[in-house]
Amino acid sequence: MTEEKSREKLRRVPIRYLWSGMVLSDDLYNEYGRVLLIRAGEKITESTIRRLENLGTEDNCVVTYETSYREIMSQDNMPPEIQQRVVEDRFGYTELKKDVRNLLEIIEHVAEVEHDMVESVTEKVAQKIQIMDFCDFFQCIHVPRKLDEELQRHSLNIAFLNGIMGYWLKLPYEKIQRLVMAGLLHDIGKTKIPEQILFAPRKLTEEEFEVIKHHPIFSYELLDNQYVDVVKDAVLHHHERMDGTGYPDGLSGEKVSVFARITAICDVYDAMVSKRSYKEARLPFDILEKFTENTYVGLDQTLTAIFVKNMVKHFIKKQVVMSDGSVGTVAYIPPNDISHPVIAVGDVVKQVDEHWYCKKVFDEWNLL
Repeated sequence: MTEEKSREKLRRVPIRYLWSGMVLSDDLYNEYGRVLLIRAGEKITESTIRRLENLGTEDNCVVTYETSYREIMSQDNMPPEIQQRVVEDRFGYTELKKDVRNLLEIIEHVAEVEHDMVESVTEKVAQKIQIMDFCDFFQCIHVPRKLDEELQRHSLNIAFLNGIMGYWLKLPYEKIQRLVMAGLLHDIGKTKIPEQILFAPRKLTEEEFEVIKHHPIFSYELLDNQYVDVVKDAVLHHHERMDGTGYPDGLSGEKVSVFARITAICDVYDAMVSKRSYKEARLPFDILEKFTENTYVGLDQTLTAIFVKNMVKHFIKKQVVMSDGSVGTVAYIPPNDISHPVIAVGDVVKQVDEHWYCKKVFDEWNLL
């Protein structure tokens, strides 16, 4: 090592940002910069990464010099799944997801809902909604999900989406908090559903779906008197529909509370945008158009229109990967044809069709 290199500042890198196959220009050291872990030019493998993780470093980080730091953090080199980790870490989604996982594990094992934990996550989400860039959040949820993370991600996503709807509706902060809490708790009853049904890698049978339909009741029964009635009602009735076709009580019209109607809209959106082993994820444009067409029957159309209008605004000027591999920018989204946005790629501006279409929406960000 040259004297000049030894004087260069070491940069911290989370081990979770390394990937198999990368070869760095500089040595990697432990978090204190004192123990050499990987020499420059050595190919990193999956076993290398596991070995580093098993070292049990204080913050699961290693350190290296500026050149290799930039090699790791360059968006051009970084695999998509690692980019997603960075996005979620920077937004704070990763830590919140851990909080939700801990909450769900306690519910699953002792059938109790830790009120202090619920209050803590609710407050963190509600506060973040007041200051966050919504596009950062959307980038956290518009991704394929591991099966074992589905419930914790969905619970956190509905907490955010409910709160965002409250924000768009200009509700007071206390009501936004309650909407967040309802979203966080709406599916906790799924912890009582057998895993072979909950995680079935296919469409459910009619009998299995009847079992799943009990989850709002299970969720409601897990909540004690520490939870206010509007939250408990939204948890119990988020699958009710305005036309009476929902469950578990077959409510209709004004009998379905506003909080339950909001949770229903957000629940459908997140369910449709997620990818399961038996269905492909759908682009936000396609889902929002289906909302306008009332494809998802029984949702409150006034609230749905507010949801769609505000969601569309946040996709303008976002980047998209097209079916031919080009990268463009969303220039315009026709209100009456949301699934066919107008895309600008360089000097070319045209509307998508069945031959040239969006494959992924993302936001431009800088890792360095």
